[in-house]
Amino acid sequence: MTQFPEKLRLREMAEEDIYFAKRDVELIEALHKKRLGKLAKCADGEKKAAKAFEQRFEDLTQRHKDKPHKLLRAYRALLDEIKKACEERS
Repeated sequence: MTQFPEKLRLREMAEEDIYFAKRDVELIEALHKKRLGKLAKCADGEKKAAKAFEQRFEDLTQRHKDKPHKLLRAYRALLDEIKKACEERS
């Protein structure tokens, strides 16, 4: 009978961990979207390039939505590519 309260406590802890993990992923994604928006606007009049980067961002999000570590690495690579493209145009 003493195991039941312990199992309930562990279940609550697991639910809490899942909630915060999902929230963290959402916050990280929002930060990446914000940064992507700033970097994509580095050169005025380049709406095609910005739109292409936004489309790639959405594709990466869908492709890796169940793999947060891969998603973050993919975001980092895309942001680095955008930054490099902006520096080359400047």
